Amino acid sequence: MTERVERAALIKCRLCSRPMTTPLVCDYCHGMFPKAATGSDYFTLLGLSRQFDLDEEELRRQFFALNRHAHPDQHANESPEVQRLSLAVSATINDAYRTLKDPASRAAYLLELLGGKSSAEDKSVPDGFLGTMMMMQEEIEDAKSVGSAEELGRLGDVLQTQHDGLMRRVADLFEELGPASACEAVRADLLGEMRKNLNAVSYVRKLRSLIA
Repeated sequence: MTERVERAALIKCRLCSRPMTTPLVCDYCHGMFPKAATGSDYFTLLGLSRQFDLDEEELRRQFFALNRHAHPDQHANESPEVQRLSLAVSATINDAYRTLKDPASRAAYLLELLGGKSSAEDKSVPDGFLGTMMMMQEEIEDAKSVGSAEELGRLGDVLQTQHDGLMRRVADLFEELGPASACEAVRADLLGEMRKNLNAVSYVRKLRSLIA
């Protein structure tokens, strides 16, 4: 909370000069500034600390507080210019919330902010992972071919456990990244391992979607 207050004190509304929690919408006059999204990350736009371990309730509160002032329905009777502003700001708020709400997409977004590679740049996964996923896919296809709901349920549980384990590892890597940030080589290794685990999470989610 302290970091949010200190950061807010550095941002002042161009319309009323009051301090702003987020550069998108003024807390006092409700002025909207869609251009603030340029060069600002989603954490800053929602008035949150840039970290993986977010307070999800605070994220939700910030989203609804901003959307309450920016949503187009709140500006239906105002000028076309204000309506355009509300559409732009509301779209940015929604994009930020969708990205930060899901732990995997939040981790991937933060990873790139910290200098890590995107999934397009690095498609690697942990050793032995692809072989396991290929076997799981075959088992899913076999279970579906015979209509075995029990086996599909079991495989779903296995994939859920795999998914949760990968995300715990990602969380641990973000924790390790703090103390290691001074050493560029260690930092690069940690970011690379995060990318591998997040790529694996994507594989697991795809297989889970075959069961749903």
